[in-house]
Amino acid sequence: MNLAAAAGILMLGLTGTAQAEGACPPGTALSIQDGARIHRAADLQSPVDGVYSTTHTYRVHQLVGGAPTTPEWVNLTDDTTGVTGWVHGSVAACLGLTPPSA
Repeated sequence: MNLAAAAGILMLGLTGTAQAEGACPPGTALSIQDGARIHRAADLQSPVDGVYSTTHTYRVHQLVGGAPTTPEWVNLTDDTTGVTGWVHGSVAACLGLTPPSA
């Protein structure tokens, strides 16, 4: 995992994890890939209102559908840019949280 991806995961801890309907079980954190497009609606054909960067902070509002480790859609707000919208699950994953090693 590269440093930028790790930073994006760590930032999630500062902005909170989603405990909404959908895929990420308790005890996991949501990771979103750098460059993920933020769509106006949960539809790949909908307009793109922004692009997420792992240097940004974000708040998750809702996870919808998907498998146990990958939601189908994530509704979020990119706090850095102020854009609210939907990110496709192909660029998001639930990661297990592990305590730091001593």
